[in-house]
Amino acid sequence: EITVEIADTDAARAQGLSDRPSLPENTGMLFIFDTADYHNFWMKNMNFPLDIIWLDDNWRVVDITENVLPKDFPKIYQPRAPARYVLEVNAGFTADRNITIGTQIVLH
Repeated sequence: EITVEIADTDAARAQGLSDRPSLPENTGMLFIFDTADYHNFWMKNMNFPLDIIWLDDNWRVVDITENVLPKDFPKIYQPRAPARYVLEVNAGFTADRNITIGTQIVLH
């Protein structure tokens, strides 16, 4: 179980986790989009590595991009399948919790 910050506006999604020194353990940022698509993500102004978990309309994992590094900017990341939700967490989170493509995420 983790606590997430919601990014559901254009401004919040554009800012994301940029310019933060770190992300507390067991927290993340949940990006909510109006429709499923191949939404782009990058590491602009990031200070720590992330795992990016791509979720479909039913909160099922459709792709995972692990250990994305700040130095990777300006590389752009997209899921292999359309995603409606994107969860950014600290690098290593998905491996530590055995999250794989097809995992069902449950919200409380």
